[in-house]
Amino acid sequence: MVDELILCHLEADGRQSVQELARKVNLSRSAVYARIQRLVKAGVIAGFTIRRGVPVPKPVVSAYMILYLTGPICEKVAKEIEKIPQVKLSQSIGGEIDMILTVETGSLEDLNDVRGRIEAIKGVVRVNTCVILKERFNRLRR
Repeated sequence: MVDELILCHLEADGRQSVQELARKVNLSRSAVYARIQRLVKAGVIAGFTIRRGVPVPKPVVSAYMILYLTGPICEKVAKEIEKIPQVKLSQSIGGEIDMILTVETGSLEDLNDVRGRIEAIKGVVRVNTCVILKERFNRLRR
């Protein structure tokens, strides 16, 4: 019963001190500490973590990058682009344009840096960047 009470208090606020927890369950600090250690060792407490509240929105600059390549080298270029974490989606398409990338960065300066990295990839002839000003709707995200 005391162990369950300790678990409930820890689930509600995992940051509280052992001393504060001891006061809430009417035991000594050392007794509560020993019980927590036993619960950890038994696997009842698998770890200590945090729960996020309202996420802090990060400024995001989203853009499409339209790539024109020299010849049939999409696979080689795609392998290099995959190393750039700001590129969220890469699609090869038919027609005059070879690839379309969806890119998300924290600023226009970061977007420019990503563009420079892509332009430096062997086989990339031209990159057109289209900054997304506002998403009107999205039926793709689940």
